[in-house]
Amino acid sequence: MDITIDQLQQLKSIELAMLDEFVRICDANGIDYFLSGGTCLGAARHKGFIPWDDDIDVGMLREDYDRFAQACKTELSDGFIFQDMNTEPNCGLVFGKIRKKGTVYSETYSSHIAMSQGVWIDIFPYDRVSNDSTERSKQYRKVSFLKNLYIVKCGYKFPQNKGGIQKAAYYVAKALCLFIPQHWIISKIDKAMRTYDQDDSCHYAMPFGGAYSIEVETEKLARLHDLAPIEFEGRQYKTFADWDGYLTKHYGKYMQLPPKEKRRAGVHYVKELKLPQD
Repeated sequence: MDITIDQLQQLKSIELAMLDEFVRICDANGIDYFLSGGTCLGAARHKGFIPWDDDIDVGMLREDYDRFAQACKTELSDGFIFQDMNTEPNCGLVFGKIRKKGTVYSETYSSHIAMSQGVWIDIFPYDRVSNDSTERSKQYRKVSFLKNLYIVKCGYKFPQNKGGIQKAAYYVAKALCLFIPQHWIISKIDKAMRTYDQDDSCHYAMPFGGAYSIEVETEKLARLHDLAPIEFEGRQYKTFADWDGYLTKHYGKYMQLPPKEKRRAGVHYVKELKLPQD
């Protein structure tokens, strides 16, 4: 289904309130975070949401993510739910979401799954990875394989925009999942992502739930520690002090608007959308 302009504006209003709730918990517990992905791009280029986009992305180091997840158990306001593979094993996520109760924003490939389906913001944990690019690639491939097993085990449908080799891999994973328990997959993913998290010699980190290549997603830890305020929808939030370097690596000439035909919301195939009635 297509989202109307009025629905898009209401989505943004709900998501902004969710971002403020996220920041409230972070600030109360001394937890660092940073606007990332399209949200960082929107802040730099539009001082707010990308006009045609409909989600919010934030990131944090793994140790901060763990502290945030723990804080949500007692501090998250009643109108919200924190969701990840530990709180809702059927969600198929290797990152976290805050979802809004009393709403529905489901996608075609997962709308049938028994899990929270409300409007969300994404929270990406950044795990330390090896300084050696070959070892990083090994870890990335291992996590990617396990991640694909996990989403198939959870019952996700095959994405409508994929085909060929990816389709064959989906059905191979589906066959394997007949013999592998879900809790085993979750434990293996968690262990694989955290391989280097206690290694203080590592100078890099990446979000294994990210949408870009390993080369793009891998960041120097120094960038993730060096944060600064940036304006987003009239408010001040944290992001990378070197947001120009981050955005250039992700998007190239990021201040240049894409052609009109490409100005559409990311990769969400909306099945059902229910928002609060005014």
